[in-house]
Amino acid sequence: MKRLFFLSAASLLLVGLLNPATSLGQQPTTQAGHDHDHDHGDHDHGSETLAFCLTDWKTLHFDDANKAQQHLDMVKKLGCEVKQGKHSGHIDVSYRCPNWKSMQVETHKLAEQWLGWLKGSGFDVSHGHVAPAYSSGKEMVEFRLVKWKSIHGNGSAQEKQLVDALTALGVEVVKENHGNHSDIRYRSPVWRDVHVADHAAADKLMAWLKQSGFEVAEHKH
Repeated sequence: MKRLFFLSAASLLLVGLLNPATSLGQQPTTQAGHDHDHDHGDHDHGSETLAFCLTDWKTLHFDDANKAQQHLDMVKKLGCEVKQGKHSGHIDVSYRCPNWKSMQVETHKLAEQWLGWLKGSGFDVSHGHVAPAYSSGKEMVEFRLVKWKSIHGNGSAQEKQLVDALTALGVEVVKENHGNHSDIRYRSPVWRDVHVADHAAADKLMAWLKQSGFEVAEHKH
């Protein structure tokens, strides 16, 4: 089963991500790992998901002991490995998160705030939005693509259709134009689930995802 926990409002206040008027309902939920037998009853398709990892150790130096402790407490709550020490009068906080984890938040504004904080703290962050069309349906499809997949584009209609289809699924897409061609990279490093109307639609989507380089979970009814 996946392990879920909530970050307290007090912890969010420490890093300036919430103000006192923010409702407790906007606390993010973080999770690690994935189990295809887990219960999706706790998954809110109206929320936004951030995926994050930090492969190598990151060390920050603090002059203020309270700020050092606040940062250490926060990265602990995110599931990081942490170390603390002192060096030349500074407090060193070291941490890493070698495996991808995900965070759920209720609003786009809060997602953007977390995105800035995570990147500023050294994390690799992936963020995407699932289109409303994939938020309901009898059949569920689960997929991920941990490493970037790169393709060359030429500005065609098919290229736009591909980018639009990936974006609608909540996949992170980066497109860079280079003269007469474009480079398109995409990834979805943590397991994501979307919903479609029926079994035929699920099979079609799964086949397309596999062809596009994604890992797809065994489909269950």
